[in-house]
Parts: sequence; C-alpha cells; structure tokens
Amino acid sequence: MYDALPPEFVGAIPADTSMLRLSFYLLAGLVAVNGLAIVLGLVTLPVFFIVLYVLELGLKVGAATGFTAFKVAMLMLRGLRRAPLRTALTYLALFVLTFVLCFIYAILTLVDNKLSDKDSNFKAIMTEKFSIPSMMKRSYPDRIAELAMSMDEGKRPVKGRSDVMSWSFFFGTTDPKNKRPENAVFMFGLDPLRVIDIDKDGKYFSMLDDDLVQGLTSEQRDQLYAACKAIEDDPRKIVLSKARLDSLGVEVGQEIKVYSPAMYKDIEFTFIIADVLPPGKYDGLGFMNNRYLFQQLDSYEGATTVTDSATLARKPKAAGVKHPLAEKCVNLVWIRLPNKAALAQLAELAEKEFSSPTVKLETESAGIGSFMESFKDLFKLMRYVIAPAMIAMMSLIVANAIGISVRERRTELAVLKVLGFQPWHVMALVLGEALLIGFLGGGISASLAYFQLQQVKFQIAFLGEFKVPAMALVYGPLLGMIVSFAGSIGPALTARNVKVSEVFARVA
Repeated sequence: MYDALPPEFVGAIPADTSMLRLSFYLLAGLVAVNGLAIVLGLVTLPVFFIVLYVLELGLKVGAATGFTAFKVAMLMLRGLRRAPLRTALTYLALFVLTFVLCFIYAILTLVDNKLSDKDSNFKAIMTEKFSIPSMMKRSYPDRIAELAMSMDEGKRPVKGRSDVMSWSFFFGTTDPKNKRPENAVFMFGLDPLRVIDIDKDGKYFSMLDDDLVQGLTSEQRDQLYAACKAIEDDPRKIVLSKARLDSLGVEVGQEIKVYSPAMYKDIEFTFIIADVLPPGKYDGLGFMNNRYLFQQLDSYEGATTVTDSATLARKPKAAGVKHPLAEKCVNLVWIRLPNKAALAQLAELAEKEFSSPTVKLETESAGIGSFMESFKDLFKLMRYVIAPAMIAMMSLIVANAIGISVRERRTELAVLKVLGFQPWHVMALVLGEALLIGFLGGGISASLAYFQLQQVKFQIAFLGEFKVPAMALVYGPLLGMIVSFAGSIGPALTARNVKVSEVFARVA
C-alpha cells in the first residue's frame, strides 16, 4: 500500500521504520516470547501441581466406589507426583510450545484476515493503473462516488458518498534543516468524518476499519468523534497519536509549522493539534483534513514569492504557476461496496471514465497482499517450518520423558498386570499421564497468552495489533493433548506389551 507514495517518500522514515519493525517483531519477537514463556511457565508450576493435588482429592472419593477407571486415574496422578522434576520439565516444555505457537497463531490469523475478503465489510481500493507511486486527480473521489451510485440496485454503496474515502499521504517535518525521526509527521489527508461518523441509526461506523470503532470504549469513540468533528470544522486542525505527540514534544492545542520538502515542496503548513488518537492501530500516525491540503495547493498558484522549505530562503516565482502536485495529490480511494459483483461493475465503469491517468480497482485484500508481498516467504517459514518444527521437537521431548518413565516403572507395570490390570489399562495409564500434562500445560499457557499478549501491542503500519484470538483457549489444550499423545503413544505401547515373566525373571 506504500506504492501510493512519491519516490522521495518511499525511503522516508515512517516507511522504513514500519518495515523494520515488522521484521523485528516477527524474528526477534519470537526470542522475547520464548523467554517470557519460560518465566511464566516456571511461575505457574505451583498452580499446575495444586491442580493435580485437587484432582487427586476428588478421585479418592470415586476410588472408594471400586471402579477400575478411578483406580487407574489415581495411579496416574500418583505417578506424576513420584517424578516431580520430570513432570515439571514436561509441563514446562508444553507450556513454552503452546505460548509461542499462540504468538505465531496471532500473527498468521491477522495476516489471513487482512488477506481475505469480508462480505460484511467489503472494500475496494482505487489506484493509478500504470504508475507507481499512484497519484490521481482530486476530482477522482467525487467522480467514482457518482459512478458507484449510478450502478444497479443492490450494487450501490449502502451509505452513499459516506462509503467513499480518499487518502492523500502527507509526510513532513517540523524542522526542515534537521530531518530527524523525532521531528517527522506522517498523516493521512482525508475527510475526517470518514474516520468515524454516526449513521442514521445513531451507531458509530468507520471507513478506515470497523475494528477501529469496535475496539474502542464508548468514551474513546466519543473522543475520536469529537476530534474528527473539530478537524472537519477547522481544516487546519489535526489529530495525532500520543506517541507522535511525545516524539515532537508538543501538546494538544499547540500550533506547529510543518514542511514537506519530499512531497509538497515550497509550502508551509500551519496545524493546530486538536486531540489525541486513541491507542491502537494508528499509533505513530495522524489524520488531517484534506481540504486544508487542497487549499494550500490552490494558494500556491498566483503567489509571487514562496518559502523554500529546504533553505527557508525567499525566492521569486512566476504568477499563475501551479504546484507540481496540484492535480496529483490523491493517492488512494477506498470504496465500500455490497459485494464482488458491484466491484466488477464499478471497475468496468472506471476503466471507461478515467483516462488521464487511468485507474485500477482491486479488493482490499489484494492491495494489502501487494504490500505484504516481500514478507510472504517469512510468513510461509513461520507457518510451514517453525510451527511444525516446534511441534515435532516437543513431541520428541514428551516421548523421551514418558519413555524414561516407562523404563523406570517396568516392575510396577508388571505388578499391576499380576493384580488383574488389563494391557489396555496399563496403556491408558501412560497415555493419561501425558494427556493430563498436555491438557493442563496447553490450557494454562493459552489462557496466559490470551490475556498477557493482549497487553503487548505489535502494531505494524496498516495491519493493526497482533492479538491472540479467543479460539486459542480451545486450540491450546487441544494442541497440548495432541503433542502429548504423539509423544507418548510409543512408550504407551511399550508399557502395554510389558511381559510379567521377563520382568520378574530379571528381578529374580
């Protein structure tokens, strides 16, 4: 999606840092999550053994009835308590595995969601067809809205013009002589009420992302709406994230001057900070009213002198000369449509309507897919190599731990068979121990990952935050049990086939 930026901006600070942060979070972040998982696993060990103790107390009541299943379960719990170090290490391994896989699952789920088209919030992106970066005329958003509303019934945008939003990327600096990261300002120039608005039913909605609205508290929604309303009323006002305010060293209500030598050269912008963006998807960014951008571009025409933002020197300019980007200041246009059939019809209309420059319409997922293209191998590595490798490694650890336990308890297993336990009872005993560790290790780990990782934000560019899905609370215990089963089925079969005569012959 950064294809819409001018060449000078592609190498600018926000683009670079977001891409570097993505690599950092995906690679170095795994190391940090491993360390966090080990610490949390050690902290939760007492909880694990307390649960085992409580279960044993409950099974004592059932064992008094004489049912064999309760007796086998009692033996299983006692077997785990007799080798606490091995049990703890097995639990810790499964805990770390599940915790890290929850982190990977959160990343892949976010990417999959972004690369899939949603029927309930189906959006298309219009960009220039043959040029990179995409730079379209400012009249294009209104014209594509008219075309969309002229389509067949059932294909028109539900909210009319409110379902069309243009983006003009704005990258500037408060100090043109010292273009350091802390002086940078990166904003989207757009219609502020497309960021968040109230529909006819009194409900908030957003053309940016429904998650932006749904993820906010009612107070934050009210605050964001009030801020966008202020920007709408006074085009000079902007709203920035808390991180960007801190970096710039400014406060709400303060006036700042911003220069854009890489994009809107020779124009001085005077902004008033209206409010702070709620924390989340757009940390580090900001919103401005694109009307102010257009006004500044229009005021450039006819000026007799202009400020060169690079040197801050005054120099003459011929009257009537337009700014080079006066008709190339719209980078993207978002259109929310009812379905893919509407996109196909609108794309056909746009191809006939726009010729200088020509445009293309694609789904939101296709646009984001282009942005993520350079990272597809990294995601494949995580999905098809790292995750399976961790599962295989943990299965081997479980197999080794359970295998040692079976070898040490051959005499005990033989005695159980002498006392009347069937081979399947012995096999169930070994499998049950592994499955119980897997269930508790995976369950406790997934629960902590779900609640703990929600507090750690991995916000990257337009992707939002990596959050562990609620389904991890189901997948965690299930994964722990599957890995435990895969690792213990071999030792369990060995325990099942223990021959009483051979064991006692060696003892004798």
